[in-house]
Amino acid sequence: MASSSRGSIRAFQRSDIPQVCQLFSQTFRLGRSYRAAKLAACLEATYFDPPGYTEGTGSIVHLDRNGVLDGFMGVIAMTMVVGERTLRAGILSAYMAADPDNNPGIGVSLIRGVTARDFDLLFTDTANRTSLDIARATRFVILPAQSLEWVKIHRPAGTAAYFLGKRLPRLARWIVPMARAADSVLRRFLPSGFPRPDGIVSRPIAAADFAEAARPFLAHYDLKPDPTELGWFVEQAGLQTKYGPLQIREVVDRTSRRIGLYLLYARRDGVAYALQLLALPNREELVVGQMFADAAEFGAVAVRGATSPDLMKGLFRQKGLFYHHVMGTIAWTRDPEVAATLRGGNVFLGGIAGETWARIVTEDFS
Repeated sequence: MASSSRGSIRAFQRSDIPQVCQLFSQTFRLGRSYRAAKLAACLEATYFDPPGYTEGTGSIVHLDRNGVLDGFMGVIAMTMVVGERTLRAGILSAYMAADPDNNPGIGVSLIRGVTARDFDLLFTDTANRTSLDIARATRFVILPAQSLEWVKIHRPAGTAAYFLGKRLPRLARWIVPMARAADSVLRRFLPSGFPRPDGIVSRPIAAADFAEAARPFLAHYDLKPDPTELGWFVEQAGLQTKYGPLQIREVVDRTSRRIGLYLLYARRDGVAYALQLLALPNREELVVGQMFADAAEFGAVAVRGATSPDLMKGLFRQKGLFYHHVMGTIAWTRDPEVAATLRGGNVFLGGIAGETWARIVTEDFS
């Protein structure tokens, strides 16, 4: 346990879950309708069940001078590989502090505490602007190529109705049918935004099969997740429902050769979220195009996802995409080899090797 005049830092323990639930509720304003038992089960599964978890590579808590828990830094353990080495890595997740405006030192103490632990690598793909400022002061590396989001709109009126319905839920039942009718008219004048690639099809596969199928697609990365752990992460991703059911699919060509894989959350009249896209070299355009066509078939009004250097060739070939910054991807290491690999840019960070799949950041636990 590390201590100072302001309090102390120690490993997150299962016995801390009730206090962290209370802190979570206060920080994220869950309201009275949230179910503490549901949140507690999610905290335990997210932070104690990953295959790579050890107490030395788990989450941490901050205690005040009276021993009361007043801060939390969630870390999802994930084994990474660089060359022939395995790395003790962690995905930085939910950060919480009691009365943070009057206790700014808690955040600094938690960052210092987590970087002093047994990690070879720490990273997150959900860094907001405040986190990016902290990153500069704490020697985190910002990865610009993984810090943009792309958006493809399929049904313009439906997309507008989706966002209006989120702000005014009571209107959704009225505006969604009107938007469908408007988009039907628009399609007569606008070219189809999701042409299906010739000879390319996709088909569903199981989470465990996705993990095994991903091996050849991960081989060229200098830094990547341990493939033996991917199945657990894909299964956990499948429990999230905010953006719709998770579609786990492989993409094959006319000879039945697998040329890509993708994980896509999609539901009718919603904005689909592409959690992960993998493609063989020079087949990126076909895989991306097939995913867009499938999203349209699932009824999505638009599709969004994070950029990655290896997929830009496929994304640039698609019409009507726009890019904007939502959250950043940052990483920290004290290892010179890992630092050089991060600077090289050929790294698999974000998506399933990130936080956006985690229920802890998407559910309201009602």
